Amino acid sequence: MSDQEEFLSIDVSQLRVGLYISLDLGWMDHPFLSNSFKISSAGQINTIKRLGLKQVRYHPAKSSNQPLPMTAAPAAGEAEAQPEPEISPEEQAAMAAKKARIERLKRHRLSVLKCEKALLEAVGTIKGINKNLFARPKECVASALGLVDRMADSLLTDKDVAIHVMNDKLAGEEVYLHSLNVSILAMILAKEMGLAKEEVKLAGLGAVFHDIGKVKIPDLILRKTEPLTKPEQHFLMQHPLYGEEIGRQLELPAPVLDIIRHHHEQMDGGGYPDKLKEDHISRLVRIVAIVNTFDNLCNHVNPLKSATPHEAISYMFAKQKSQLDHEAMNVFIRSMGVYPPGTIVRLSNEMWGSVASVNLKRPLRPTVIVYDASVPKDEPIILDLEDEPDLGISKTFRPAQLPRDVFDYLSPRTRITYYFDEASDGPYN
Repeated sequence: MSDQEEFLSIDVSQLRVGLYISLDLGWMDHPFLSNSFKISSAGQINTIKRLGLKQVRYHPAKSSNQPLPMTAAPAAGEAEAQPEPEISPEEQAAMAAKKARIERLKRHRLSVLKCEKALLEAVGTIKGINKNLFARPKECVASALGLVDRMADSLLTDKDVAIHVMNDKLAGEEVYLHSLNVSILAMILAKEMGLAKEEVKLAGLGAVFHDIGKVKIPDLILRKTEPLTKPEQHFLMQHPLYGEEIGRQLELPAPVLDIIRHHHEQMDGGGYPDKLKEDHISRLVRIVAIVNTFDNLCNHVNPLKSATPHEAISYMFAKQKSQLDHEAMNVFIRSMGVYPPGTIVRLSNEMWGSVASVNLKRPLRPTVIVYDASVPKDEPIILDLEDEPDLGISKTFRPAQLPRDVFDYLSPRTRITYYFDEASDGPYN
């Protein structure tokens, strides 16, 4: 039985505190956070009556009270004689908050559209670099430098930067999306660690080229979803060496060559190809190693084995402490938040949601797209938890754990791809 079938219609005169109700109105036609909620005050009842509804639907199983008994119908003219309840300060505050939410929602949608356009352009650049690397090497390096410069100039400002999870609109572009994801996250992490502007750019450029050696690895190995054989594993592990060779031919800077060769090294010496340890691994390599690990966990070659962003962060923190740089890992978690974009969550008011973006300065209070069956899925409610002090995240879920109607509405991403708001308020010092 669906939630809709569990709702019963009652007269508005039967409303009382403790009833879980649903309003048959558009989300913008009332001041409440959601169309469905539990009544918590007499002020809310007055607000509902002022909306002009004759009936509302209530959910017995989610209610902590019973509806009032139905009263006798008033004599003709009696209802009109009753004074209109005054608008309470609570109702005024709710209406003001709703208007503010609507404005934030509009701004968020504009930001996402802007990010989607920038993402498509960036993926096109990465794709062109990979396809023309040997035919027009100098042109490709210039394209990569231009892309990194543009992204760095947008990231390295005094304005707040928000990381958004993008829609799955680029099927078949996984190779290019991986390089772009790692580049974006590497520059974000380098920025948050306080690195100089040129180092941030070097991290981004190294990330663009970090897997370039895979052009010499057969697709049958790169795209294989079953476990690799030992010879296949050995072949794949040569890609950093192949990449360094290509990087030298392209005359890439030494720090970029270092990233290409060593992005699979681990702090405990268990990585490859040189089994470097701790101080022998440069800071830029450590940064790229962390975000490369994160993206590989979230976007496994076998989608069934992909972790959610929250699971990936948790796994890296709990299981890979000895392999990853502690300081950089702590900054990465602080920047992305415990619930990175793309995480499926349940809010404290029992609403389902998907984390849409995080503000780098306030990562623990992300922006969440919430499920509400009465609101069209192409124009969903988007809540900034920074502005909702009474709401929090109570639990995370894998997409497969969602009820079917929630899954269809939230459309969890099969691939986690990130981009950011391109702010331009000031220089990075």
